[in-house]
Amino acid sequence: MKQIPALGHYSGRILSGNFSDRLKARVLEAICHFHALEQFACAPIPYISAWREDDPAIWYEFAGRGLRDLLDCYGADLAEHLQKAIIGRCIYSDQRARKRVGKKILDHRQLSRRRDQLRNEGRNSGQVEAIYKIAAPTGNLHWLKDQATVELFVDDRICLSLGMLIDVTKEMQAEEELARVEKELRRHRHHLEVLVRDRTRELRAAQLEVVQRLARAAECRDQKTGDHITKMSRYCAMLGVAAGMRKNASDLLFHAAPMHDVGKIGITDSILLKPGPLDADEFELMKGHCVIGAKLLAGHNSDLMRTARSIALNHHEKWDGSGYPRGLSGKGIPLSGRVSAICDVFDALTSERPYKRAWPLDDAVLELQKERGRHFDPQLVDSFVENIHEIKAIHDDQAT
Repeated sequence: MKQIPALGHYSGRILSGNFSDRLKARVLEAICHFHALEQFACAPIPYISAWREDDPAIWYEFAGRGLRDLLDCYGADLAEHLQKAIIGRCIYSDQRARKRVGKKILDHRQLSRRRDQLRNEGRNSGQVEAIYKIAAPTGNLHWLKDQATVELFVDDRICLSLGMLIDVTKEMQAEEELARVEKELRRHRHHLEVLVRDRTRELRAAQLEVVQRLARAAECRDQKTGDHITKMSRYCAMLGVAAGMRKNASDLLFHAAPMHDVGKIGITDSILLKPGPLDADEFELMKGHCVIGAKLLAGHNSDLMRTARSIALNHHEKWDGSGYPRGLSGKGIPLSGRVSAICDVFDALTSERPYKRAWPLDDAVLELQKERGRHFDPQLVDSFVENIHEIKAIHDDQAT
């Protein structure tokens, strides 16, 4: 250590080494300037560090008392002590960004591995701006913000970093606490999302169970009706897709369609199982199954139950307004009702009933086309006929 007038002990290398006068003059000027700042009790800690371009070792030409006191190191090995004490490094992000601090180096090991890269970045940009997390010998953690300019002396192959270290411990502790709270909130939000998804699946499973049990109840009344609802649900899903419905909507049709005739639970066996045609009074009673079904399915706001209620209420409405129970017409009939009307009639025609034989598929298709624009939505009839091969596959599959 050498004594320099008015500067105290000097532990650097440049002023006493074989370097250019220009470099020595710059170092001496900076030391005098930083020393003067310390005399005014300047809060930032000034420093001058240096390194050779071909040597990984770094040393300090000058370090303020605050840094030496923090590390309890007053000799020439200050740089080594500081490197060991650094446990993290961050940089300030764009102030307009959501997060003001972006983590670049996570720990001491990564910092050691990337030290040369960081030096090259500072040399090329001419500046350094970073925040270091330091574990002091006392065990306390400190955050120091480093702001420096880097000067390259080509002839000497020396880089000088002239900067200030500012204690930002309180600010960074607040940042860390904020990050901890945000992480906890994200974890809590994810937990709630999982609970909601699980609960939604449970509710949907319960709703499907209701649908299936009510459908089985109808099946117990009439085995032919039980076969009918299975095919009809598949026809409805297929036609829904053909009509441009998204998959979730067509899936709703598939699960809700079995409920279209659930109101027949409220119809007496003498009418429901009558082997011949119904008379006028009996038919009026039979028509009541639409409203009965809608009432059975009312009171729940899920998509599935709303769709099932709409199908139960509207599957006997007709395009020309002559249907029941409300005499709706055209697109005033919900799409689910228009789709289920076609599929219900088609399957009723092609299925055997106590009072009739099953129609051939081609005859049933001709009947749909005949009722196009009267009983049925004409565009949906066209879509149904265009996909008749798929319809036949469903029919044959259920028949086996």
